Amino acid sequence: MKLRIEPTGGEAFEFECEDTIASAWVSRSILENETYPIMPFVHDVRVVVDVGGNCGAASVHFARHYPDAEIHTVEPGSHQRTFLERNTAAWPQVTIHPIALKDEDGELPLFQGDDDSGMSSLVASEYATTSTETVPVRAAGPWATALGLDRIDVLKLDVEGCEVEVLQSLQPLLPTVRVLYVEYDSRAARRAIDAILADTHELYAGKVFLDQGEVVYLGKADADDPAATEHLLTLFRGDG
Repeated sequence: MKLRIEPTGGEAFEFECEDTIASAWVSRSILENETYPIMPFVHDVRVVVDVGGNCGAASVHFARHYPDAEIHTVEPGSHQRTFLERNTAAWPQVTIHPIALKDEDGELPLFQGDDDSGMSSLVASEYATTSTETVPVRAAGPWATALGLDRIDVLKLDVEGCEVEVLQSLQPLLPTVRVLYVEYDSRAARRAIDAILADTHELYAGKVFLDQGEVVYLGKADADDPAATEHLLTLFRGDG
């Protein structure tokens, strides 16, 4: 399915996603700066890591807003990568890594999403089918070290149930993360994420429900910037 995206203050462009209502809705929400709102007061973004790249909407979104940054997109699903590769072809700063990240190396089955490939997960769930493909898995921290990353300015995590393990493995780099977008799927995961980030980050904004949420954390220095509060007001008004 081809979507025509007409961003505010930018040129219209086309984006290809899976031919489902869910994929189109998710992709459009990301590319229209709703799901992962850009923080205009966070400058000098040099490294972005997109974990759970799916068809590439977040990576294209970040590439458009951070043209000088290197973007590392992690996507283990072969079906998803066919869209990801086409959508990011025009963005040479995007590097695709055909692996999954967790807290240890190995190989694991990737369960295919039931209604949409974006729901694919290393964790069996009611949202996934019994159809799987075996994918390589890397411990997130050592993987980042092997890439030579000594900072991650913007980190996006949408890994359908493995967020806690990825963050635990990345703990040495977490103090460098200025903006973290993370989706969680249980109240236990929410509490664990809060505990991992307690010393380095503040919860900034998001949609929080009992057993699910999409939230943004800011590094404490950026959270203390008066511009962070000012921008939060624009998000609440819907004009950010």
